[in-house]
Amino acid sequence: MASKDSLSPNIISPLPENKMPECWKQDDRMNSLFADFRNRSVNPQDWSSKYKFWHEIILELLDHYKCCSFSISELNVTFKRNGRVPMCLPTIIQEMYRNGEIVREEDFLKEPSSTWTGWAVDIFVKKPLMWSFSKAKTYVSEEVISVHTKYIHLPTVRDLGEIILSTIDSNRENTLIPISKIVELCIQKTENKSINEKNVRLAVIWLRHTKKAAFKGDCSDVKSELLVKICSEGVKAISEVEEGVYKLKNQEKLLMKNIEHLELEKRTCEEKARNYVATEFRHAAKNCLRKKHELEKCIEKRVNSLRNVQTLLSRIHDAHSDSEVLAAYKVGCSILKKFEETGLTEDIVRDTMDDLSDVLGDFNEVQAALAEPAQLPSESDLELEQELQELLESSLGEDLNEKSFEPKNSTLDSSKLKELPDLSSLKLQDLPPPKNPVKLPSLT
Repeated sequence: MASKDSLSPNIISPLPENKMPECWKQDDRMNSLFADFRNRSVNPQDWSSKYKFWHEIILELLDHYKCCSFSISELNVTFKRNGRVPMCLPTIIQEMYRNGEIVREEDFLKEPSSTWTGWAVDIFVKKPLMWSFSKAKTYVSEEVISVHTKYIHLPTVRDLGEIILSTIDSNRENTLIPISKIVELCIQKTENKSINEKNVRLAVIWLRHTKKAAFKGDCSDVKSELLVKICSEGVKAISEVEEGVYKLKNQEKLLMKNIEHLELEKRTCEEKARNYVATEFRHAAKNCLRKKHELEKCIEKRVNSLRNVQTLLSRIHDAHSDSEVLAAYKVGCSILKKFEETGLTEDIVRDTMDDLSDVLGDFNEVQAALAEPAQLPSESDLELEQELQELLESSLGEDLNEKSFEPKNSTLDSSKLKELPDLSSLKLQDLPPPKNPVKLPSLT
């Protein structure tokens, strides 16, 4: 940045050329815009036009650099043009404060209320009303705000907070992440190198107000290390166990890197010893071997330490799983106890089953009674049997009479017998030969 008090790295043009208004290069127009506001009642249209110009360019500046905090003095340096600073910025800031777009940094950094709604009411309702009352009281005699007062632009903080949430995948949720890693993820996500740790810390504070982030320590102090836990569904306060697990995991990574570095040094010593032996520098080769042995001892110590750390992490993970299982058991027991409260006991169940057996028995008897044939008033069975026997006998007699009859014309007429030819004189050889004689195969 060109200046410590500037919001943009370019003082002459606070924004890229494609985002600057066309009138920025017109001296006459800019002289009018740089002047202080006149009474609004005299020329309301001119007042609104000037306010719109400065309001839009300030918003564009804050969004482009993802700058969440600013002061009037920083804006003066940023918008300085031809050695002149805008005289109307205090009025712009007062109007933005009244509209709830900005809040004082000291109010923003206060500890959040028990609920996000309480914090929002305090910031957006109570503070502006108190400021309006103090402004009306000291409007003539005193200056209302200081040019060095820091303000937080809430829409920019909110946008940066949404960017942070978008960079946290499911694997990183509810895990401790250093603030430097969050800054790196935001830059990769937006490809905006203007994002810095100071603004990210302010966005994390906003996420804490909305119950989506938790951290320990002074978030406003850029020099202090800050561990953040983020989850879009809501987070709980960071516990000592989580902090201890984070430190153990970091120690595990450091030990692994240290072991890799020592292994490389060990290989280098071996190669040097071989080279010295090849060139007959035996004394130098012995020194390399001694160093190699020392490295091996150091590696062994580091490996043992790494094994202990990994064992601790494994035991902690197992304990966490066991606690979840135990919690599930407790929930199951409480549910079963609630069933007992509703009347689910052994005696009641047995009585209910006995009642069910009785009801089913009665039902079966009813079904059997319904299946019995209906007894209609009729003649006696003995009379019916006698009449049936008579019918059978009469039917059998008729069938026998029909079958025992003599065939008609059982005797042949003698006159017809005489008309038949006499075949007594015929012989076998007199029979006529067949029309199609069968040829038998020869045996020879």
